Amino acid sequence: MRARLLLLALSAAAAACGESPLSPIESIRLAEAEARWAARSFPDYSFEMRKACFCAPEATQWARVDVVGGQVVRVVMLETGAELPPLQRSYFPTVEGVFVSIHSAHDDDYLQDIRIEYDQQLGYPTQVDFVSKPNIADGGATYYLRNAVPVPSP
Repeated sequence: MRARLLLLALSAAAAACGESPLSPIESIRLAEAEARWAARSFPDYSFEMRKACFCAPEATQWARVDVVGGQVVRVVMLETGAELPPLQRSYFPTVEGVFVSIHSAHDDDYLQDIRIEYDQQLGYPTQVDFVSKPNIADGGATYYLRNAVPVPSP
């Protein structure tokens, strides 16, 4: 496991060279956080999420996201208790999807920076700031995640 983490960290650091919005140190922290998340003791989980962005209003409100088998199976708005229909569930990625968004941003030339905070125990991002360059309007976004827990077995 330790060798795998080191290889992942070195790969991330190498990928971060150049014009990446993540520094080599930030890439190593990302790799370490992903390894902690991958090592969690439960495959299916629930977490709460909202975004600050120029996006659908539902995405900007706190929602509980249930992930089973790697897929978002249910999204419930915390304020109202309303469950979102399947098409609107796509506003909320899995935790793995958030990690993919971070990695994908490596190639986005409109981004100036990505700032990430992680849950110390489980490694999932608790805040991700995609900071656009000053001349880009409505290009940035912030993801907030909290309260990741196992989904109870039926």
